[in-house]
Amino acid sequence: MLWSQCRAALAFCGWVVLCVASFGLYGFSPSPLADATATPTRSPVGPATKPSFTATITMTLPIPSLTPTPALTRRPTVTATLSLTPTLTVTPTLSVTRTLPVTPNATVTPTLTPTANAASSNGLDTRLSGTPGLPISNVPNAPATPRYTLALNAQSLAIDTLRARSYGSGPIKVTKVVSSDDALQRVLFEYPSDGLKITGMMIIPRGIGPFPVVILDHGYFKPSEYKTGDGTIRAADNFARHGYLTLAPDYRCYGGSQCATNPLDVGYAIDVLNLIASLPSLPYADTKNIGIWGHSMGGAVTIRVLAVSDQIKVAALYGAVTGDDEVHYCWLNGCRTPVAPTREPRAVPRLLEFDPDFMQGLPTLVASAPDPMARLKEIFQKSSGTRYLNYVKAGVIIHHGEADDIVPIQWSVDLADALTAQGKTATLYTYPGEGHVFAGWNWQLFMARTISFFNEYLNPRETPITVERRVLRQERGLLDLGY
Repeated sequence: MLWSQCRAALAFCGWVVLCVASFGLYGFSPSPLADATATPTRSPVGPATKPSFTATITMTLPIPSLTPTPALTRRPTVTATLSLTPTLTVTPTLSVTRTLPVTPNATVTPTLTPTANAASSNGLDTRLSGTPGLPISNVPNAPATPRYTLALNAQSLAIDTLRARSYGSGPIKVTKVVSSDDALQRVLFEYPSDGLKITGMMIIPRGIGPFPVVILDHGYFKPSEYKTGDGTIRAADNFARHGYLTLAPDYRCYGGSQCATNPLDVGYAIDVLNLIASLPSLPYADTKNIGIWGHSMGGAVTIRVLAVSDQIKVAALYGAVTGDDEVHYCWLNGCRTPVAPTREPRAVPRLLEFDPDFMQGLPTLVASAPDPMARLKEIFQKSSGTRYLNYVKAGVIIHHGEADDIVPIQWSVDLADALTAQGKTATLYTYPGEGHVFAGWNWQLFMARTISFFNEYLNPRETPITVERRVLRQERGLLDLGY
């Protein structure tokens, strides 16, 4: 296109030059066609000369503006592929488990760190408890602790020795949710006690914690037949429905617990004392308000715990075995006791079956010996909880069936009198016609009295009743009225 414009411009210029030249030749000379006969005029000076004419033509031609077109050089598109070769560096870690020597009767001061976890991961039904709970299988195992050896001597089993030592070596760990409803949640738990794993059942009430705590000590069962919760679950359920957090330990050798020596049932009391010391690991436990409940053999365990622990504010004893180890021993072994046996001698073997652990490691008395009790009296004097009632801080309520053919009612009468003589708060109720295990109306009356007594010391929050339960109650009321 540019070349065409240049050629047109040059042709135009040539045409203009041709026109100007023709005009100069003919426009300023006489036309030969004007007068054919005319005579040319000569100049007098000289021969005639042809006139000259010079024309200067200045033309400004438009020069088209030329914009150079840039030369484009297309570059190839390159897609880079990154090739990574990972290098894994492995640093071996050597795991060393150090075994420390165990010294019997060592004093251990445990440090408990309460663990509060998010409600979304705790494994508990926070709709019921209203407060974060311990996660199932998410509490670190407590480090191994020295096991206190219970030797058959006055020093090892003495109440003063038990008061001087420390308790608690790890947290309470929830292991399984057994059941859950609109008022309660039942779970299994475990905790360490002098190097043993002890199991039990806990019932958490509905509501906002922390809740006052009740420890429940079960009576004697054959360990091979016992199941967690036996002897305590009915009372624990009743307490929990009135706003109490309840824990019923299995003791050593019961349920899923490990075994160890247990002369005079002292090991059972130690397991309970370790449980009390571990309560701060439960965020929903009010560790400033603790009560305890014991039935039969568990009553004797409870009396020993009351003589050792200053943390318990209130206690209930129900058909309780005596807390005097000498009386207990002679009751089982048939020897002479301050309290006359209510059984004939032929019943003694059955009594030994009733609580054989108490006799573990104790020698059998020989009637022909001058004083068969001489070797044991020093132990009994120092180990018996009822001989150290001056240490008891709790108010005590006592219940006993007047028809109890297992545990003498006189033991409860003597305990109430001894506590009163020490200036302690003690209330005794007896139940005509009732045996060793209460039922029906007497059971309800016994628990109503107990909970009312506990309320005076522990002040639980009232357990709320859900809308569903209120509606159900109204429906039952309508049915009762015949609507």
